[in-house]
Amino acid sequence: MVNLDKDIVIVSKNADKRLYPASTTKIMTLLVALENIKDFSATVSCPYECFNEFSSGNPNYTGVSNAEIEPLQSNLTYEDCLYALMLPSACDAANIIAYNVGGSLEGFIAMMNETAARLGCENTHFANAHGLFNENNYSTAYDMYLITRYAIDNYPGFLRICDTLEYEMPANAKHPSGYTIFHTNELMKSTSKYYCEGVHGVKTGSIDHYYHRVDGKWDYQNAELGSRALVTTAERNGYNYLLVTLGAPYYNEDGSAMDITTSFTDHINLYDWAFSEFEYVHVIEENQQIMQAAVEKGENADTVGIVTTEDFYTLMPKSLDISSIQQIKPTVDTLTAPVVKGTPMGELELRLNGETLASIPLVTESDIPLDAVANYREKLHNILTAPQTIAAGIILTVLIAALIVIRTINKAKRRKAAEMQRRRKITMAPKYNNDRNYRR
Repeated sequence: MVNLDKDIVIVSKNADKRLYPASTTKIMTLLVALENIKDFSATVSCPYECFNEFSSGNPNYTGVSNAEIEPLQSNLTYEDCLYALMLPSACDAANIIAYNVGGSLEGFIAMMNETAARLGCENTHFANAHGLFNENNYSTAYDMYLITRYAIDNYPGFLRICDTLEYEMPANAKHPSGYTIFHTNELMKSTSKYYCEGVHGVKTGSIDHYYHRVDGKWDYQNAELGSRALVTTAERNGYNYLLVTLGAPYYNEDGSAMDITTSFTDHINLYDWAFSEFEYVHVIEENQQIMQAAVEKGENADTVGIVTTEDFYTLMPKSLDISSIQQIKPTVDTLTAPVVKGTPMGELELRLNGETLASIPLVTESDIPLDAVANYREKLHNILTAPQTIAAGIILTVLIAALIVIRTINKAKRRKAAEMQRRRKITMAPKYNNDRNYRR
C-alpha cells in the first residue's frame, strides 16, 4: 500500500514474494496495448486462434470469464476490447488484443515481459495475456505496484477505462441489439455490500483451483485451492493510495466456500485505517533558518543564516509527534566575506526511525559584504608576517648593521689619520723659545 501523493509505502508484507496474479495480469495487457495501439477506433480481427485454448481440455482454461465476443466477429474495435478486458475481465478480449497488437499471442507475451523488465520488475514473468493459471505466470505485490503506477502516471486513459462501471458492447449474433458489460470490482458500486468510499478501479483477479499435470495427465483430485488478487486506488479528502493484494484465500481452509470475498474486505479495512490514521505534516518550511555559519571579515556581521530551499511535507500517523523526525545538519566551515546570498551549504537530512525521509538543500540567507578596513588591516598583517617580508627585514637589518660598522670603522680611520697629520705638523714647526740663531 503506497501513498501516491508522497510515494510513501504505508504497508508492506511479503511484497517480493512470487505469487499468481490471476486476472490482475490484464493490467500489463492494458498497458502494452495503450503503448502500441495507434487508432483505438480501428476494428480488430477475431480469429479462432484467440478462442481455441478455452476448449482445449486444460481445466485451468475452462469456464473462464469472457465478454461473449464471437469468433470472426467483424465489428469489434480496440476500444471495445479494452473495456471488455478490464470490466468483466474477459479472457477472450485479452487474446484478441494480444493477437492484433503483437501479431501473435506469443509475440504479445514477449512484449509484456520486455515491458516488465523495463519497469524494473525483477520477480515477474508472464506466460499469457489473461492471467489464467500457468506456473510460469507469476508476479509480486511490489511488481504489480510498479506496473500499475507506471500506467496511471503515463496514460490518462488507463484509469478512465479501469474506473468505468459499465460499457455498451457492439451487436453480434447472440446480442443483435448490443449488450452491456459491467465491472467486477464491487468496491466501486454504491449498491454493493462491499462498497468502499473513494475507490477507483483497477482490477480484480481470482482463480478457484490450480490444476497440475502428473504423468502427462491432469490431476483433478489434488488440485490446489486457488486465491484472489486485487489492485485498487482510492481517494478521500485529497489523500490518494494504491493498494495491491495477492494470495487472498478463495476458500476456507477446509475447502468450503467463503461467504465473503476476503480481497474486498482486506482493501476496505486497509483504506479505512489509512484514511483515518495518517495525515500530511508540514515538517520544513521554505527559507526556514536551520543554523548559522561564522563569517570572517564581514561588514557589521560575523555570522550568516543557513536556510532551506523548499517546503517538505510528509505523511505521518496522527499519533506520532513531529519532533520524532531527526534533523541531521551538515558541518559548515567558517566563511570569508564577501558571502553571496543563495550560496549552497550542503543538505539537511530528515530521518525517522533511522530511515531517511528527505534531504533538503541549504543555502546562505543573505549577502555579507567585505569589511574593507578589516581586509586591508589583514592584508597588511599578512604582508608583514609573510616569510618573505621577515627574510627581507633580516637582510635589511644586517645591511644596516654592516653599514654602521663600516661607517664607524671609516670614521675611526679618518680620526686617526687626522691626528697623525696634526702631530706631524707639530713636529716640523720652528722652536722659537730655544733657537738662539733665530733670536739673533
